[in-house]
Amino acid sequence: EGSPTLLGDKRIEGSVWPKSIRGSTPKIKGSCQIEKAANESAHFMRFYVPCPHCGEAQYLKFGDESTPFGLKWEKD
Repeated sequence: EGSPTLLGDKRIEGSVWPKSIRGSTPKIKGSCQIEKAANESAHFMRFYVPCPHCGEAQYLKFGDESTPFGLKWEKD
C-alpha cells in the first residue's frame, strides 16, 4: 500500500480543503520521510524562541558533543 505519509496524502485527495500537516524529528539524513516531505514543501515552519542572553529570536536546533550550539542534555 505504501508509507503512512503517502497513505495519508491519498486520503485527502479530492477534499474541498485538503491540508497535510507533518511534524516530527527527522531521523537518518537522506532516508527519512519527514525530511523528504519538508524539502518538497512550499512552506517550512520553525518554532522560534528568544535567546536567554540577547533576546534575539532563534529556532531550536539539536546539538551533540562536537557542536558548540544546540539543545543538549546529560544522561543520568
